[in-house]
Amino acid sequence: MNVYRQPALFPLVVGLLYYLGAWIGVHYAALESGIVVLWPPNAVLLAALLSQPRSRWWSLFIVVMAAEVAADISVFSLFHALLFGTINIAECVLAASLIRWFLDRNLDWSEPKDLSLFLITVFFIASPLAALGGASIYFFLLERDTPFLTLWRLWWVGDATGLIILTPFLHMIFSSGLLKQAVNSNWRVRLELVAAWIISLLVCYLIFVFDLASEDYLALSPLAVVVAPTWVAVRFGPFAGYPLATAVAMFVALASASGVGPFVGEQQDHSALLTQEFIIIFNVLLLFVAAFVDQNHRKSGELKKALVKVQHLNQELEERVQQRTQELFDANQQLQTLALTDELTGIPNRRRMRVLGEEEARRSERSGRPFSVMLMDIDHFKQVNDRHGHAVGDECLKAFVRAISPSLRSIDRFGRWGGEEFMIVVPDSDHVDLLRLSEKVLECTRDIVVDVDDQKVGITVSIGVAEWHHATFDKLVSEADDALYRAKAKGRDRVDINLRGLRVTD
Repeated sequence: MNVYRQPALFPLVVGLLYYLGAWIGVHYAALESGIVVLWPPNAVLLAALLSQPRSRWWSLFIVVMAAEVAADISVFSLFHALLFGTINIAECVLAASLIRWFLDRNLDWSEPKDLSLFLITVFFIASPLAALGGASIYFFLLERDTPFLTLWRLWWVGDATGLIILTPFLHMIFSSGLLKQAVNSNWRVRLELVAAWIISLLVCYLIFVFDLASEDYLALSPLAVVVAPTWVAVRFGPFAGYPLATAVAMFVALASASGVGPFVGEQQDHSALLTQEFIIIFNVLLLFVAAFVDQNHRKSGELKKALVKVQHLNQELEERVQQRTQELFDANQQLQTLALTDELTGIPNRRRMRVLGEEEARRSERSGRPFSVMLMDIDHFKQVNDRHGHAVGDECLKAFVRAISPSLRSIDRFGRWGGEEFMIVVPDSDHVDLLRLSEKVLECTRDIVVDVDDQKVGITVSIGVAEWHHATFDKLVSEADDALYRAKAKGRDRVDINLRGLRVTD
């Protein structure tokens, strides 16, 4: 359970922290002259206002006013304490309202734009305006001898310093961001953070308490306290760097207020301003370094994710293109096959047989080895269709293809030339007994029987053969067609052969 999210407990926690901050500001963060190096409690209220909805602000105002009176009553009157509380509350309300109005969302300390808005609002608007009220109380009501502008400047910078170094840290805690980061870190990260904290606090002690910031120890100048917090901010981001920066800034402020360290001089107002300037510059630089580094890491991470996504999309696109290309290729192959295949019998059609025949003609021209064309026509096929129907005729055609195909060589090309006409292209026909092959086709055809109801339908075929003799494929087909005509004229169911332009009959 997070107490900062509980409506009843959260205001009490804020009130206690505000009182603690005011007590530290009065007793430990002020010089002997009463000049406050930084004022911590306003950061508590501003961080609470930035992390809570406006509907819960009134409960915060009540507990903060009570804490202000409790912290001031030993030094100021009740009237003056109420005035101081009103000024502090108004300062925080103005800053929180402006930040929320410009952002219209939650403040993100890892965004340089949000950080710039916070710094401008706090340092140049809310704090100087509140300082006018605080300086007026000291100058006109408490009748201090310090010039009004000096009082205004000290109040302005003191409030701004406290807000700048503590608000980010407290807002992260109130928003649970810092706690999540600490819980999610592994032991190596925790070990490195512990080492950074030890080194930072040791350097702070050596410079501001042990007083090694002299000409004999130039390496241990006040700037040395910047190293470890900056390293942590760059390595682990704002959520790890801000707490350490806050601790270092508080150490510097409290040490200077105690009268030790390189910023303490004879004039206490100058000592306070020098300390405040160092703390503000240190924290502002670290805040921006951490924000820009974190933004760079986030943008790099987003870019890497985008590149990975683009690579996956490209790969997916390539796979889809390959798939579509393969599908298109298969479809084209299928279309080409359909365009060159007889739909009824599944063997090459006239177009395909013409391509194969022309290829054989060209090959024979190159090699000088002949090929032959066997043109076949089923006898009296029209009568089969007229008597038994086209379905029976189709079955006769398919039965003819099934009967003839096994008797052919693998290099022979068997196709449907059209209607009941079929063609066989016989490569290297000088090695083939064309008359015997034709007789085999005739015998296979005579054995075909197609069952039609209670009848059996048989078929025969007439064959015309022509062998290449340096003629074109069309000329060879014409000669085979003439031979087929002669075979039909002789009574069908026979073959007529034209060998190299010479007729040979059975």
